[in-house]
Amino acid sequence: MWFWFALLSAVVSAVSVILNKRALKNINASLVSWSLFAFSIPFLAYPALKDGWPKLNATFFVATILSAVTFAYAKTLSLRSLKNSKLISEIVPLAFFSVLISYILGLIFLGEKIKLLPLLGLGLIIVGGYYLKIKESKEDILKPFKIIFINKDAFYYLLAMLIMPATSLFDKIGLLNSKPVNQTFYLFWGNILTAVLMTGYMTRKDKIWIKDLKTNFKVLFINGAVFTLLSLLYLYALTTGALALVSGIKKLEVLFILLLGWLFFNDRPKKEIWIGSLIMLVGVVLIKLS
Repeated sequence: MWFWFALLSAVVSAVSVILNKRALKNINASLVSWSLFAFSIPFLAYPALKDGWPKLNATFFVATILSAVTFAYAKTLSLRSLKNSKLISEIVPLAFFSVLISYILGLIFLGEKIKLLPLLGLGLIIVGGYYLKIKESKEDILKPFKIIFINKDAFYYLLAMLIMPATSLFDKIGLLNSKPVNQTFYLFWGNILTAVLMTGYMTRKDKIWIKDLKTNFKVLFINGAVFTLLSLLYLYALTTGALALVSGIKKLEVLFILLLGWLFFNDRPKKEIWIGSLIMLVGVVLIKLS
């Protein structure tokens, strides 16, 4: 079942990315990031608390705090980079290598050994996704590696992509240390902590953020609702699926972004881009067959 949760999270993630890009045209990255966590709380409150508190241990609280801190930082860094669309087109292919980080972390800290067939599938997702984004941005194959040494923002985006797998690791550890596992409960308290931390940060750094919040309330609220669904789907997948496999399937979001752009914005991808998409899909099929 984890496979279908991960696949659905990729679809919803594509919608979330498109909404975030539109929001970032008029709103700073910190406020957009804050809204994702803060506006999810009303949706999560009842389902998180209706069955009472699960049994928790110290590891749960440590993992929740680490996840909140690292994810808030990484999400804000990545959203800040989204404001520069040219930069993202050049550096985003490297994001696919975060799947390898997920594999290493899952192997070391969770003992998740992946069989040959799904491992080959992961490799194809990485190669296909990298090729797809290279062709989309019309850059030479090594350009993403070169730019991180000359562009500070590109380096920060890559840093965010490297932090994300650690956040997923903390999420899974937190989930596995609550009995019974309650994904909504975990997300509810994690997002409260993240929202509180970011509120303190923005109060010090951005004096007009409340005014911007009121002006763009509707857009930010919709973003928060979509992000809530995305997060829950991802956590459900993560609970029983291997860290690297769930991360790899979620990378299909780039394919769904292309499809949504084609269907709703008449943004027809070039033929070469579909080659990368096909390679990714073959990888997904290998993972499903395993």
